[in-house]
Amino acid sequence: MNNFDFLLITYLVICRIIELLISKRNTARLIKEGAKEFFPSHYKFLVLFHITFIVYFIIKSFDNIDLNFRYIFLFFFFQLVRFKVIFDLGKYWTTRIIVVEKKKLIKTGLYRFFKHPNYIVVFFEIILICLIFNDYTALLYFSLINTILIFIRIYYEERANKNRY
Repeated sequence: MNNFDFLLITYLVICRIIELLISKRNTARLIKEGAKEFFPSHYKFLVLFHITFIVYFIIKSFDNIDLNFRYIFLFFFFQLVRFKVIFDLGKYWTTRIIVVEKKKLIKTGLYRFFKHPNYIVVFFEIILICLIFNDYTALLYFSLINTILIFIRIYYEERANKNRY
């Protein structure tokens, strides 16, 4: 493992942990305020995917591979977009589908331009990590699985929010 491998994987793990803590806090507060969770059955597959992805690249980072640094700036650009999405949703940002039924959908920040900016970030993050590690097999499999999960997630979010504007 070289230093950058370690830093990149450590960054991913720390970000996921922080995101889960923010999500857990926001979910608990929203449920306490009367919000409802929709379609929780698919959530375990999202978690399993992200755990598998991170563990795969932790293991891969021990191989002392040559990283492709051409994609690193693009990767960190999308990380900034991720933080902006979390900021735009504020107390409503969670990793689950939590709906405050009487509240209108947020249409400020990046949500003025994109309906699901978080999934754009996740889509490109998976691709870019695979490219940084020069792992085209992982790129194929993880991108395919991730795309399927994103479409399922968007479908469920759309159903949960069908009466909100």
